[in-house]
Amino acid sequence: MKTNTLKFLASAMLVSLFAACGDSDSSSSNPSDVAVADSVAIRDSINWIDSVRYIDSVRVKDSLNIIDSVRYKTVKKYLDSLRIKDSLRITDSLNIVDSVVTRILDSLRIKDSVRVIDSIRYIDSTRYVDSTRYIDVTEYHDSAVAVDSIVTHEPEEYLGVCNAEHAGEIKDVTINKEDRHYYCDVGTFLWRIATKAEVMSVANDAYVAQSHVVNFAPLDSVVHILAPDEKLIVILRHAEREDDVTLATPLTDEGKLQSQSVGQKLQGSAAMYYAGSQYIRTHQTYNNIAIGRLDVDTLGDTIPELNEGWFTKDMMAYYMTLFSENDDGRGVITKWAAEGGYTDVFYDLSPRSSELLEEILIPKLEVSGKSIGMFISHDVMIIPLLAYISERRINMKYYLAVKGQWAGDNWLNYLAGIAVILKPDGSKVFYAVRGLESGTMKLPIDQGTDSGDSIAVSPAIAVPVEPDSIISIELVESAPGGN
Repeated sequence: MKTNTLKFLASAMLVSLFAACGDSDSSSSNPSDVAVADSVAIRDSINWIDSVRYIDSVRVKDSLNIIDSVRYKTVKKYLDSLRIKDSLRITDSLNIVDSVVTRILDSLRIKDSVRVIDSIRYIDSTRYVDSTRYIDVTEYHDSAVAVDSIVTHEPEEYLGVCNAEHAGEIKDVTINKEDRHYYCDVGTFLWRIATKAEVMSVANDAYVAQSHVVNFAPLDSVVHILAPDEKLIVILRHAEREDDVTLATPLTDEGKLQSQSVGQKLQGSAAMYYAGSQYIRTHQTYNNIAIGRLDVDTLGDTIPELNEGWFTKDMMAYYMTLFSENDDGRGVITKWAAEGGYTDVFYDLSPRSSELLEEILIPKLEVSGKSIGMFISHDVMIIPLLAYISERRINMKYYLAVKGQWAGDNWLNYLAGIAVILKPDGSKVFYAVRGLESGTMKLPIDQGTDSGDSIAVSPAIAVPVEPDSIISIELVESAPGGN
């Protein structure tokens, strides 16, 4: 009896169980209505037997099957770790078989990773490379024009040929919406980015042409026409000095009187700023000009750039040129100022002259707060400046005199130089000026050292040497005296 009762109860339970399974199948007849969440529900309903494995007959979603060797526990970890419920839709015909689970996981990660690279890193890196290449191209070629692409054209395609005919020219181009200035280098005949001084030299060259300097004007006549809103730069050679040429060579008594006489003519003019080179005679010159002007303050600044080596580009090449031409320095400097050439020895005249004005002298005057800057320098500094502002109409003919081809004045006189009026609108007017009766003098040719000026061009910071040594090639490490 008990046996029959147990069999009946077992049969009833089996019938109920199969009926429940049938209901579950019928409720999943539409695959699209089944979410991954269903598998979670199934997973929760069978936790009662730990050792049970899900076989082919158990469906998670339509044709997605979990085969023998895949434990439900493993599938649960896989599903939980990926949060398939929240973010992954498993489509039909996708089968998870044994170790394929790991492969699917890897492929999903790779796919996601590829998408991240495609959408972010690849695009970003491409833009970065393009940008870098574009910058490199423009900096290297200095002329590339890039519009939505990388262009590597030669500079000549945009700027034209840089040769002897166009040497010293500046051309403007626009690259990446930026205006740039290119300079045809006199020494190399190659286009390069122009310096600020070279750009300014274009404007200054135009002002020089407008000024049309052909002769020396009295210094006081220029000073006294200065308008209240104008400023003035004056660069003069020092007054008469003693015969030796060292840093400590002083003015003669006549030189002091000359300076005071110039100062007296400048009385009543605007406040004046004074500066000289590293040579004592330049400071004595402006001291005595200030005394003649009745200035209470006669002190000034020292500016090494006012030494006589401003225009010399390569001192070794300079001394080698003196040696090869058997020259004491005067012939080479006057010939270069008058005719050009010597590109390995000297800078380009126009931009170098503008650089002195724009980057050294004008800023010094601005800082001083004065209206007039009185800068005292040397003959070999001022002779090239005179050639520049006069477009080589005013030249010292020493290089011709030593050959017997010139018998007149051949050198710059004491207290002669240039003046530049700075207008409020930025324009300039150039003058050749003289403090004495003449702007030039005749330097004797038959003397090794005379009452003229220095006999060679020294670097910006000069070291005194004996005048008799200036022809020696051993001068490479030392600089001859000033002028």
